[in-house]
Amino acid sequence: MIFRPNKNLKGLIDYRGVKMIILVTGGCGYLGSQLIRELGKKYPDSTIRILDNMMREKHVALWDLPKGPTYQMIEGDIRNDSDLEKAIKDVDVVLSLSDLTNAPKSFENKELTEDINFRGVMKILDACEKHNVKKFIYSSTASVYGTTSGIVDETFDCKPISPYGINKLRVEKEILKRAKEKNLNYTALRLGTVVGWTIGMRFDTVIDRFTYLACIGMPITVWESAIKEARPYTHVKDIMGAYLFAIENAEKMKGEAYNIVAENKALGEVVDLLKENFPDLQSEITKQENLNQVSYKLSSEKIKSIGFEFKHTINQGILDIIEKFKGIKPYTG
Repeated sequence: MIFRPNKNLKGLIDYRGVKMIILVTGGCGYLGSQLIRELGKKYPDSTIRILDNMMREKHVALWDLPKGPTYQMIEGDIRNDSDLEKAIKDVDVVLSLSDLTNAPKSFENKELTEDINFRGVMKILDACEKHNVKKFIYSSTASVYGTTSGIVDETFDCKPISPYGINKLRVEKEILKRAKEKNLNYTALRLGTVVGWTIGMRFDTVIDRFTYLACIGMPITVWESAIKEARPYTHVKDIMGAYLFAIENAEKMKGEAYNIVAENKALGEVVDLLKENFPDLQSEITKQENLNQVSYKLSSEKIKSIGFEFKHTINQGILDIIEKFKGIKPYTG
């Protein structure tokens, strides 16, 4: 691998001439569809390889990719040994984004969640060791924490409540264990709930969903028990920044987990923020049971201490989505 970035006259890092093969599993999803573009822009002389089973048929994620890098698409599954062997050949960096990502629905899909989010990722990890992959960056989640008291950091004793969070933590522990025992450049990013637009957009996260409903003039429904629950949120652009930062700082970040959280907000605060953008927004309260009832606030001081900066607000994420729906006028008939 040739990896000799230089500073240009403005003091910025110039990665032209850097030649890597970077594998993104789940590269056609909500985050992956944006990440493959950001990687292509930053490393224009590298190869960006995508492994995705297209379960959600996100072919639009492959449209209009940046010019410069070589893009390679493998329609396959991380659980299939031959697909994984094909995808990981000669790879320098692996970014793991191929998990099922809906915590509430994981209660209904426990076996599938474990099969993909645990056994599948363990296959990726084993393949990385077999092929001497230099850097492995795992998309963990803030859902590993469970309920917390006050604002907590990565030293907190995590007690996730959803099958999603439980399996994420199982994988994360194994990744960090191997990194430390074998001196591997593996790290885990505990992502807050993502806000904002990508070409692989999905609307099953709370702020994105509520913003879409507001844009088309529909009311939002809030669980009564959840109004005071706090959750960590992060703009999708800061998530992208964290992935790129982790690639460049793999040596100092190896064997560690990092919270990627920009803002902690209670659901009631989220609703208030939406009403600032949609003064006529109607909200309905329901007593329906919330299976993923948990409240937690997280600190991101650990990753800030090594130089990462959060540059985007949650409201900017809302405005990004509003901009995409500006052609829609709420029906009032």
